[in-house]
Amino acid sequence: MTLEDDFMWITSHTFSEMRLMVEGALNLFEDDSGLLCRLAREAGELEAMRSLNDIGTCLYEFRRQIKALQEAHYKTSTQKPDDTQEA
Repeated sequence: MTLEDDFMWITSHTFSEMRLMVEGALNLFEDDSGLLCRLAREAGELEAMRSLNDIGTCLYEFRRQIKALQEAHYKTSTQKPDDTQEA
């Protein structure tokens, strides 16, 4: 196994774990944020409501970026080497 093979396996595994973690975090956020946002609104805590919104935005953006990395990794790992290029 080459260093490149090791790198590709490690990154693939890591991206998968990161995707699972962010999906889990999003599920927890979606389950709890509605109640927390309502409690913050009732208490007049507008900053807390904005913070919850910011956390959600960050989680969704993190998921989007991980998905983009996974797609790029997949494209790279399925490309055939170009034997016509000279070193």
